[in-house]
Amino acid sequence: MFYDQFIKLCDERGLKPTPTVKKMGLSPGNMKRWESGAAVNSETLEKCAAFFGVPIDYFFEGEETYRNAEISDNANAITNVYYIMKAHPDIICSILSGSRLESADLYRIANYMGCKVAYLNPEIDDNVPNEEFNLEKSATYLSENEQILDILGRAAANKSYRCMQVQISRIVVSNLEKLGKSLKDVLDIKLSEKKTRDLFDRSKEPTAIAPFNCSDIFRIANEFKVSVTYLFTGRD
Repeated sequence: MFYDQFIKLCDERGLKPTPTVKKMGLSPGNMKRWESGAAVNSETLEKCAAFFGVPIDYFFEGEETYRNAEISDNANAITNVYYIMKAHPDIICSILSGSRLESADLYRIANYMGCKVAYLNPEIDDNVPNEEFNLEKSATYLSENEQILDILGRAAANKSYRCMQVQISRIVVSNLEKLGKSLKDVLDIKLSEKKTRDLFDRSKEPTAIAPFNCSDIFRIANEFKVSVTYLFTGRD
């Protein structure tokens, strides 16, 4: 809920909530409404995100699980989605659906990232060697890095696609760990806390958590001064 995330940010920065609201030019009366679960308009969201230096969706973090594009009929949930869309219509309109990869593309990405095809898609028998998926040449004109970013940038339309996004993200986490970066290091660059913790926790099912997105990848690369190639492969 927005209120919980707002209070959490104030606590982390040693700020008192009411004076902080005033400092942003907002009415202190908002605090009671937020605490009761009232919706927050796009202008307020943008002010809060800018003030704390976090993405807008930070304020809507909660217990996130995969759903097949289902939207809750809860009025607040729908309102929150509406305000995110209103604040960023260009981003929302450009999102493509991700449903599946051709065998040749799965083979290409798995070989590039140094994993088995079955790791990216648990519906595949782990005993099947990668070579069996090299049925034809990949038809994409994108480089491997571009193709992976394209995968991470899509809205997963099914569980297997979400799993692939999460497993790719976990490879990124493994390569960061090889670089000596810990969970705390990654949390310090202010990515989504829940998502980051879940990705570092290998015991969590990949279809029950959220993957890194393209913005996360670029932020990680910039903050830790590593290439996207290193994040995906562990080598430059």
